Amino acid sequence: MVGTVDIDFTKYSALAVEDDVGGMAIIGVMMRYLGMQSYMNGTGESVVELALAMKPRPNIIFLDLNLPKTTGYDILKKIRKEPQLAKVLIVAVTAQDADTEIPKCMAAGFDGFIGKPISRSRFPRQLRRILSGEPVWETY
Repeated sequence: MVGTVDIDFTKYSALAVEDDVGGMAIIGVMMRYLGMQSYMNGTGESVVELALAMKPRPNIIFLDLNLPKTTGYDILKKIRKEPQLAKVLIVAVTAQDADTEIPKCMAAGFDGFIGKPISRSRFPRQLRRILSGEPVWETY
């Protein structure tokens, strides 16, 4: 059954691109708790370069849609143009209206959507489902 697959999180690497300190803290703490190797970027600048420099490269990128000098949509386009990052899952993370943003994120090519505030109790299940290949498009 999809979603119940046991995932060894220690075999995965993640990058969180988030300018909100609270959101970044929740994602960072949860990934460390799960044993994932994780990197953080608070500005959205040089995300492609950071992802390419990560060893191992990220399996998943959590991408805030609203960043100081750019948008998650712009960063998504840059990541998708990089052949070495073609298999990276990219999940939109935002507090913006889900009814508006989920269809836009789907059309743009995101692999999932998690609305803010991020739920500490649901995040591990959402992450497990995403890494198992199940689409997650949830408002919280």
